[in-house]
Amino acid sequence: MDNRGISTGRRDDSSEVPTRRERERLRQRGNIISAASKLFARQGIEKTGMKQIAAEADVSVGKLYAHFRGKDAIVRDLLNEALEDLERKMETACRPGDTALEQLRCKVRAGVAHFKEHVDFLMIYHSENAMSCDGKARRAIDESVEDVAKLLAQAMDDGDIPPEDPHTLAAAYIGALHEILHLFAERRARESFDEIPSIIDRLIIEPLEMKREKDTGMEGR
Repeated sequence: MDNRGISTGRRDDSSEVPTRRERERLRQRGNIISAASKLFARQGIEKTGMKQIAAEADVSVGKLYAHFRGKDAIVRDLLNEALEDLERKMETACRPGDTALEQLRCKVRAGVAHFKEHVDFLMIYHSENAMSCDGKARRAIDESVEDVAKLLAQAMDDGDIPPEDPHTLAAAYIGALHEILHLFAERRARESFDEIPSIIDRLIIEPLEMKREKDTGMEGR
C-alpha cells in the first residue's frame, strides 16, 4: 500500500532534540568554563594557562582547543553567559507597579544574590583582564550606571527624592556597590552579602529620602 501523503500521527523532532554527541559537547564546554572560572578567580587570568584549564576540566589540551581557540575566547564566553544570567535575574526581580526606588532596591537584591552564588565570577568581573577583554565588563558597568540613573531620575520626578544629578548619584551608587561586593568576595565573606543592599541604601538612598522629607516639611510651614 502506498502511504505517501498519509500522516502517521508522529512528529519527527530529531532536528530539535540534541544528539548524544551534542549533549556531550555541551557538557564538556560547561565543565571547561566552570574549571576556568575557578582558576581565574583563584590565581588570576594572566597566570592561568590552557594546560591548567584542561587539567582542571579533565580534558585533553586538544579537546580544549576544539571548544575554544584560546583563553580570551573562554573569558569572553564566561562573561557573556554570566552577564546574561545576571541581567535576566534583575529584569524579573521586580513586580508590576513597583516605584522607581522599589525597582532599584529589588534589582540590587537580585544582583547581589547572583554574585553571592557566583563569587568566582565576581572576582573575574572585577579583574583588569576582564575589563580589557572586548570591554564587556566595562560596558556592563556603564549600562548599570545608566539604568540606575534612569531610575533615580524617575524617583526625582515622582517626588521620592530631591533633585540631584542622577548620573553622579548613579556612579556613586554603582561604585560603592561594586567596591563592597569586591571586598566581601576577597574575604570570602559570603554570609555578609545579604547585608550589602541595606548598606548601600543607608549610604545613598535613605539620606536622600530624609532630605526630601525635611525639605517637604519646611515647605509646608
